[in-house]
Amino acid sequence: MNFFILDPYTNNNWRLVKDTAGGYGTGNDFGDNVLAKGLNKFVSKMISMPPMYSMYVFSILKNKNFHVEYSKEFEEEKIKKADYIILTSSIICHETEIETLKKLVSLKKKTFVIGIFGNVMKDKYSLENTYIVKGEPEQFFSEIDFEKNNLDNFFNNNNEKITTSATVENLDSLPFPDWKYYSEKYDLKNNFLSFNSKIAVPIVATRGCPYSCFNYCTYPLQQGRKVRMRSVKNVVDEMKYWIDNLKTNKFIFRDPVFSINRKYTVELCKAIIDENLKINFLIETHLKNLDDELIDLLKRAGLVMVYVGIESSNSDVLGDIKRFTINNDDQYKIIKKLVDKNIYVKSMFMFGNPGDNETTIKKTIEYSAFLPNQFVQYSVFTPYPGTPIYSLYEKKVVETKYEKFNQYNLIYKHENLDNLKITKLKNFAYRKFYLRPSKFKIIAKSLLSLAI
Repeated sequence: MNFFILDPYTNNNWRLVKDTAGGYGTGNDFGDNVLAKGLNKFVSKMISMPPMYSMYVFSILKNKNFHVEYSKEFEEEKIKKADYIILTSSIICHETEIETLKKLVSLKKKTFVIGIFGNVMKDKYSLENTYIVKGEPEQFFSEIDFEKNNLDNFFNNNNEKITTSATVENLDSLPFPDWKYYSEKYDLKNNFLSFNSKIAVPIVATRGCPYSCFNYCTYPLQQGRKVRMRSVKNVVDEMKYWIDNLKTNKFIFRDPVFSINRKYTVELCKAIIDENLKINFLIETHLKNLDDELIDLLKRAGLVMVYVGIESSNSDVLGDIKRFTINNDDQYKIIKKLVDKNIYVKSMFMFGNPGDNETTIKKTIEYSAFLPNQFVQYSVFTPYPGTPIYSLYEKKVVETKYEKFNQYNLIYKHENLDNLKITKLKNFAYRKFYLRPSKFKIIAKSLLSLAI
């Protein structure tokens, strides 16, 4: 049996990653001035990875001895030969995916649509000969009967009656994603991680996030609010496998909140140290989950970069969207401890929150420059379909194209701001942060990494 995983992308002058924002994806559109356009192109060269679930599904099918291929391009001859197509879904490439799906319909190809956005917007993806895979596709393709008649039943009119499990309860049961296959065909990199062009392997230790920001965040839609953990041994075994097979020591942890379980994090770090893996890795976490002892341990294990969400310097703005945080003084202290350990910190901020105005955003920009972090990211509050908060904004949405929901556009009618003002504030923010003499060294180091 022959499967073809199709992962189409729209053409943009910035980085597009479908794995971020809980599988909805993000596309860095930093602004429209010279610096912002330069950042767009720069970051698009620095970071590249597919949605992780697509490569998990690839490996599941491969381990079942099926012929399977993955492609970002519409390779028509290979598609015609495939028995079944598997199409990834996202918000950032939605219209492109629908056009691709229509082409598949014209070729009379049976297509499984995978990814959380396909679940949320199933009416958009439910064309002829398509089946929307519910929940985590890894579980679906692990448990179904691959007898042809059974597979074809998914494309009958009664396919809604077919029930399958939606969640992978035992993450250790999954095979390692086939990054060797992928990296031979496409870039797999994050050059911000230790600033070199080695392959950067995406890896996950936990899934799920119980935090209150599920009000607007899409990760709980994709992974649920219950935290599921791989065994420490399974994670370490995967890292050792890729060290041996890809000759790389770079890993990008894709956990929604890496250190959400402190005991587990300590055990994982100690195992990495005991195995003498000598790796470099990147995490995204919440500042409240970091303390002196854990920072020291993470550094010894190989942590070189942390992404932390701060969003706004204004507690009222954060409270309005149910974003839990620690106070600004503690944020500064923890970031300073990370930087003092030679750990890079990228602080992430969000403009256009419902309680924002030009004054609150400018104060957030000032705060971002005051913090000791080496990198920043300024995105835009986006009420996503499927999240609890969306019901409050659905009638206020002014953007008609989902591909504009890339976390860098103001897509709803704001009481105090419009998209032009947001763009000007983004332009100002990036100029203020990066065009300072203190940042010239790290900018030069980043640029140099493109040539390595």
